[in-house]
Amino acid sequence: MSSPLLIVEKGGTQHRQWRFLGWGYAVALAVLVPLVLQPFEIGKMNRALVLMVAVLAVNLVVGFNGMLALGHSAFMGIGAFVTASMVQDELWDYWMVIPIAVIVGFAIGIVVGLPALRVKGLYLALVTIAQAAVFPTLVNIDELGIARRTGGPNGRDVIEEVDRPGFMEWLPGVDGARGANAYRYWILLLMVVVVLALVRNIMSSRPGRAVLAIRDNEAGAAVYGVNLPMYKTVNFALSASLGSLAGLMWCLDKGFVAGQDFTFLLAVDLIIGLVIGGVGTLQGSVFGGLFVVWVRDLTKRISIPLGFYNLDGDGPLSAAIFGLILILFTFFAPGGIASMITAIQKKIIQVVPLTPDDEPVSPMAGFDPGPESNRSMWAMRFAVAGPVLLIIGWVLMNLDNLIVGTLAFGLRFAIVVLAPVVVFVSMNELRAVKAGLRGDNADKVASQAKIAGVLGVLGFAYVQTFALNIALRAHHVSHLAREAVTLNRDGNEIQAIPAVTEALKSHDFKGSAGDFCATFPTGEVANLDVATLCDVSQPAINASETSVGFWLVGWPTQSVLAMVLSVIAIVAIVVIGLKFFVFSDPKQDAEAPSETASVGASSD
Repeated sequence: MSSPLLIVEKGGTQHRQWRFLGWGYAVALAVLVPLVLQPFEIGKMNRALVLMVAVLAVNLVVGFNGMLALGHSAFMGIGAFVTASMVQDELWDYWMVIPIAVIVGFAIGIVVGLPALRVKGLYLALVTIAQAAVFPTLVNIDELGIARRTGGPNGRDVIEEVDRPGFMEWLPGVDGARGANAYRYWILLLMVVVVLALVRNIMSSRPGRAVLAIRDNEAGAAVYGVNLPMYKTVNFALSASLGSLAGLMWCLDKGFVAGQDFTFLLAVDLIIGLVIGGVGTLQGSVFGGLFVVWVRDLTKRISIPLGFYNLDGDGPLSAAIFGLILILFTFFAPGGIASMITAIQKKIIQVVPLTPDDEPVSPMAGFDPGPESNRSMWAMRFAVAGPVLLIIGWVLMNLDNLIVGTLAFGLRFAIVVLAPVVVFVSMNELRAVKAGLRGDNADKVASQAKIAGVLGVLGFAYVQTFALNIALRAHHVSHLAREAVTLNRDGNEIQAIPAVTEALKSHDFKGSAGDFCATFPTGEVANLDVATLCDVSQPAINASETSVGFWLVGWPTQSVLAMVLSVIAIVAIVVIGLKFFVFSDPKQDAEAPSETASVGASSD
C-alpha cells in the first residue's frame, strides 16, 4: 500500500463523514460500557475516567509546557479530602464542591508553582517528588485539626451517595444491578468531556499558544514578548486545579478517601499513563487513563504455566509482567498509543488542507494513482479480513483463557473499523472507473470494488444490528428493574434492585449482584429479608448480567421486537448496498470533466 486508501479535502463531504463516523463510534462505545460490562467492571471504568483527568493535569505541565513535574498525586489528594470534608462535615452536595475544589487546587498550585519556577529539569522533578512523598504524612498530623478533617491514618468515609433522580431513568444502564455504578459513570464521563473541551479550547487560544511556545523554545518565546513567569505559574496552577478536580471525582466514585491512596506510586502511574498514552496530546490522556487501570488489572489476572514456574499476576513477578508490557510499548510505540493510532490512520486516509480560497493546496486529481491503482485490491483484503477475524474471535472466545479472550475481543472489534473503510474505498474506486481513470483495469477494479463494497455493507449492517439489540436490551432490563418491587412489613413499597445493592455493600461482597444472590444471602435490608429481595429482583438481575459478545446479534434472547427490528435493519442496509454496488453499471453516466478532478475526494 504505497499511498493512503482515501484522499479527501479538508472539510469536504467524505472528510465530514469520516469524522462523524469516528465520533459515532466513540459515542457508541460510551453507551455500551454501562450496558455490557458487569458492575465491578463499570467501577474500573469509572476509575479510568478519574485518571484521564489526572493524566491530563500532568499533561498540561509536562506535555504542553515542557516542565518535569511528578507530584500531581498530592493535588488529587487535596481535592479528594476537601470534597470529603465539605460533603461529610458541611453537608454540601458534590456539585456545590466543584468550584471550591478547583479554586483550592488553583491557589495551592500558585503557592507551589512560584518557588518551583526557580528550578528546572531534574531539580523541578525532585521538588515535586518530595511534594508527592510528603503528602500522605501531612494528612495524618493532629495540628490545626487536620487529622479530624481527613480521618487520619484510617481515612474518611463519605456516606453521601450520588442518587439518581427520577427524570434520569432514560440513561442507559442506570436501572438494574448496574444502576449505582452506571449513574456515577455518566456523571464522570460528562465531567471528562467538559474538561477535555475546555483544555482543547485553552490550548487553541492565545495563552495556550504561548504555553506551547515556551515548551518548544523558551528563549524564543521570551524574545517574542511571552511573559514566562506568569504563563508558567498560571499553567501550573491550572494543572493543579485539574488534579484537584480529579480528586473530587475519586471521592465521588469511591465514597472513601485515605492518605495511602495518594502516594508517590499514584504519581508514577500518572506518568506511565502520560507516556504510554501520548505526551502533548489530548487523546493521550484518554488512552493513558484506560491503560493504567485496565492493563494493570489484566496483568494481575494473568496466569502462565512455564513448567518449572507458574507466572502468576498475583505472585512476586506481577510487576514484571506490567514492566514487560511497558518495554514493548517503548520499542513499538515510542510516541504512545495516540501517535500509533495517528500513524495507522495516515495509512488509511490523507486529508488535503485548503488554501485561504477554500481550494486544495494541490489538485486532487494529482493524488489519484491512475490505472496502476491497487486500492480496490486492498479493499477486497480488508473486506475478507473482517469476517475471518470475526470467526477467529468467536472460536477463541470459547477458550477459557484471559489472554486469548482479550485477543479475541480485539479481533472481533476489528470488523467495526474495517467495514466503513471498505465501503468508502469501494465507492471511490467505482467513481474512478466512471471517470475513466482505471484504463484497461477498469473491469477488474469495478468487480473488486463491488464485491468489497457488498462485504463492507454486510459488516456495517452487522454493527448496526448489534447496536440496535443492545439498545433494546437496555430498555428490556430497565422495564424489569422498574417492575421489581415488593412490600415490606410496614406496607411500604420497596424497589428490590437498590435494596439488593445495599445488601451487597453491607456484606462487603466483591462480585456481581447475581453472584451475591446465588450464595443464599442472609440478613435484612429495608425491613425485608435479603433472600426475598433476591427472588423479586432475579429476572432483572439475570437480564442485566447476560453476557453479550460482539459476535452475537442477539436474536430473540430479549424480545420479539429485537428480532423484528434487527431483520428490518439488516434487510434495509443490504438492499441499499446491493443496489449501489451490484446493480449499478460503473461505465455508464461518466462524470463530467469538471468532476473528474475531485475523484477520491468528497463531492460537496
